[in-house]
Amino acid sequence: MKKLKYLIASIFTLTIFILSSCEKIDSTKEWGLAKIYMPQANYNPYIVPNSGTDAQLNKNYSVDKDNGKVNIFLGIYRSGLQALESYSVAITPLSADLAGTTLLPADQYTLSTIVTCPDGARDIIFYLSVNLNFLITNSATDFSLAVTISNPSKYEINEDLATTKILINTGELLTKESIAY
Repeated sequence: MKKLKYLIASIFTLTIFILSSCEKIDSTKEWGLAKIYMPQANYNPYIVPNSGTDAQLNKNYSVDKDNGKVNIFLGIYRSGLQALESYSVAITPLSADLAGTTLLPADQYTLSTIVTCPDGARDIIFYLSVNLNFLITNSATDFSLAVTISNPSKYEINEDLATTKILINTGELLTKESIAY
């Protein structure tokens, strides 16, 4: 009987020791570096229109003929598995053009100056909205604009993916959309 009590006490003590030393499973750990970047910065340059074959699913822009705009899809993304808390970044156009293109004039586009990703979200889309009539009038000219993110309210910027160099292939865009020019 003494041996049985000793065995039960030993098993109980060992069980408590094992359970108290267990760590969280890896899938529940907040690992990785929380860094903010622009997914489109992976493309150098980010060509509009892209070479997607499906006219609806693979487009990196939309045309709003009613408002005379071409909305080029841009975005921010936060890496890491930390809790998804709200963050903001400043959005700034740069005055450098790509070789063989013309810098998109500032009075022919709109771009948010700050973008905020809400609580519970990892990423958010925003737009570079370009004047459609300007593109039609200048159909033989390809335009470019670099857009960068900075000044995060939280987390860090991945500097390697902080700037997207956009190249608008104007003639191809208008042709793909069947817009007469």
